[in-house]
Amino acid sequence: MAGYTILDPKQHQDLKIITTKSAELGDSHHIIPVLAEELRALVAEYPICFIKDNQTGQFGLNVLTGFELGENLFLQAQAWNASYVPLHIRRQPFMVGIKGEEGDTPTPDNTIVTINLDSPKVNKEQGEALFDEDAKPTELLSQVNRMLVNLVQGIPRTEAFVKSLLEHDLLMPVKLDLALASGEKKSFTGLYNINEEKLATLSGDTLQTFHQKGYLQACHLIMASFGQVQKLIAWKNKA
Repeated sequence: MAGYTILDPKQHQDLKIITTKSAELGDSHHIIPVLAEELRALVAEYPICFIKDNQTGQFGLNVLTGFELGENLFLQAQAWNASYVPLHIRRQPFMVGIKGEEGDTPTPDNTIVTINLDSPKVNKEQGEALFDEDAKPTELLSQVNRMLVNLVQGIPRTEAFVKSLLEHDLLMPVKLDLALASGEKKSFTGLYNINEEKLATLSGDTLQTFHQKGYLQACHLIMASFGQVQKLIAWKNKA
């Protein structure tokens, strides 16, 4: 966590945060991790997928925002062209820190707010203040605290969802073949989506559990979202 430090009203009372989104401010990510709780808001805007971490072997839930490293097609005219911005982007430049041993599971009781002082969003001249004249949290910092609580609570639930999908062999690799207006052809690999055929074979207690936990609806939202890839292709061609 290079650059991150515990947020302290005495040391950081004068800090301000630029809340606009741009590549210059560090928002040019082509893949963004998301929470299962965000799926309803994400499905109308983003292609939702799973990506395997080659180092850990773990699968994560993500949205695709571009086809190349550092390409975020949602960044247009110094703004984020979507009605919903993923929580992982909105919480920056803040992160949850843990008071305890390394590897401890974060909970609302053992977490603290940390800030990346190296972020271009952090300065003392422009943006929204974190503390008022009495060193009390502003509305912006209150919003940050709520977002970080949502992250702490949502990450383990998302991990449990992904684990259930893997246990029932419901993920399959997806290859995107892109034919661009320039005539260039590209292939985008490393993505996984729900195996619709295997999902349809769930029955009995497994199907009931998926329904009760909201996993069944989540799977259908993820499958439906992949149509948003065409929007990204159109934006890339226009760019």
